[in-house]
Amino acid sequence: MSLSLFDADLAATTTLAAKRRKSTTVADADDAYAAQLIGEFQEARAEGRSDLMNLIRDHAYAIDPQLVDELDGFDYPAAA
Repeated sequence: MSLSLFDADLAATTTLAAKRRKSTTVADADDAYAAQLIGEFQEARAEGRSDLMNLIRDHAYAIDPQLVDELDGFDYPAAA
């Protein structure tokens, strides 16, 4: 289950989620969502699901075009 959905469920019923929502910045939420997309992209790539990889890339482009660059360079070794 998505952590975002889990948090949304908690937000309706607990003060813990309200505290987390209060202390989470927009940048933190954006970073967490980008990390989630990268994780999903990694899983799709490992399973050889190019159709799903393309859907994730399209969604990432709609959110932040630079995120697509990160996905494209995802599995390449870092330059020394």
